[in-house]
Amino acid sequence: MLSKDELARYDRQIRIDKIGEVGQLKLKQSSVVIVGAGGLGSPISMYLTAAGVGRIGLVDGDKVSITNLNRQILYGTDDVGKDKVFVAKERLKKLNPYVKVEIYPTWFTDIDIAKNIFLKYDAVIDATDNFQTRYLINQACVSLGKPLFVGAVGRFIGQAMDVSPHETACFNCVFPEKEKEVVSLMTERNLSEGIIGTLVGTIGTIVASEFIKFTLNIGNTLFNKLLIYDLINNEFSIINLEKNPKCSICGDLNK
Repeated sequence: MLSKDELARYDRQIRIDKIGEVGQLKLKQSSVVIVGAGGLGSPISMYLTAAGVGRIGLVDGDKVSITNLNRQILYGTDDVGKDKVFVAKERLKKLNPYVKVEIYPTWFTDIDIAKNIFLKYDAVIDATDNFQTRYLINQACVSLGKPLFVGAVGRFIGQAMDVSPHETACFNCVFPEKEKEVVSLMTERNLSEGIIGTLVGTIGTIVASEFIKFTLNIGNTLFNKLLIYDLINNEFSIINLEKNPKCSICGDLNK
């Protein structure tokens, strides 16, 4: 049930015919874990908290640095040096005390850590900034059958896609994993090229919206699709994807 205060808090959402009280209750009963409490994780977690998603997990082993502050809007200057997830939890609880925020101040060093956390949630959001972790998240989600929502950003380009394990293309189908040395170089290059802060807001809200639509079973989603946003040229494009039956992670031989 929704309390009187919750009905008032979510009034503008409840008024939407595709949501209503029934939809708002679905959001309250849903759960999602967000891996990465940085640039993408900030708007994703804030909008899902404001929307009334009942339980949100945050995974990040990093501390706030001054170089984060151009885009990671969960944090302020006074937070530099503090553990991100602890600051994020405090901020999100102030935003909406009806949402349960669970934090994991850790790094994903192996797939078992990811699986143990993912088992507790309905779905997973990848808001990370390195390829090694992305491949691990994707593998864990496919193994557990957990829906995955992915956001990625760099310079002026952003991407988003959704994954339904063994039903749609997974992250590895689209971006096949390479040797560890190559993956490390890819991550280093991406981080060295920088990013405009507003881009994470655009992609982050898209990813948050994808989880909401999925939970409510409304609208068109990005399963088997890759959305690409070019900020410089104000261009959105969507590429249709196909599951790779020979994928090393979700292919037919791995069912």
